Amino acid sequence: MNLEAWLDDVRAEYLRRMTQGDNALLRQVEQYTASHSGKMLRPRMLLAAAATQGEACLHSRRTLLLAVCVEMLHNASLLHDDVIDHAASRRGQPSVNTRWNNAVAVLVGDYHLTQIMALLNEVDDRDITCKVNDTVRSMVEAELLQQQVGNCQLSSTNCLLKPANLTSELSTYLNIIDGKTANLFALAAEMGNPAYRDFGLHYGRLFQLRDDIADGDDTPWTAQLIEEEERAIKQLGNILNI
Repeated sequence: MNLEAWLDDVRAEYLRRMTQGDNALLRQVEQYTASHSGKMLRPRMLLAAAATQGEACLHSRRTLLLAVCVEMLHNASLLHDDVIDHAASRRGQPSVNTRWNNAVAVLVGDYHLTQIMALLNEVDDRDITCKVNDTVRSMVEAELLQQQVGNCQLSSTNCLLKPANLTSELSTYLNIIDGKTANLFALAAEMGNPAYRDFGLHYGRLFQLRDDIADGDDTPWTAQLIEEEERAIKQLGNILNI
């Protein structure tokens, strides 16, 4: 199964929707970001899951629109994250907030959200719309939780989040990973084939854990969690015959 041709269709539809307006700055930013896009892992997962339901599902207009939707949601979060984190670069190039400014990055991220709403309106599936809304909410809540933890001195009496033990700290860490990363992978897999939601969730956790190690942000539990997620993915792969 070769998904690359379908991913090219996703890229083309994505760029068409983001550059169809009259705003020259928006087109300029989108063409800049499209020139160094990522691996499109989330739409790739959605397409791979859809393919398990047959060629008709994989090649449907609905699947194309949902793949564009998850990639737009991912990229909107990156634009906003780079502003929050004061990131100077993204994928080896100056980030949008560096190349232009914070306001442009936030507004282009917001414009992605308007296009996501248009896509969902076209798909016209209340259940899918609710799931996307839940995922966005979990992403925002996880980022707020990370900000709360990051700005908190655990020894302070004014700390809003004071885990009583390592188990509580681990739970907080997992809530952040799930909300910021794993839930979007789970959504992508589920929109392709509902049977694959758990696979997407564990894949997303593993992806973020490995990313934390690469960034030097690993915790005392990271290595153990990676083993657990790899085991879960293998077990689910056997069940799903992948």
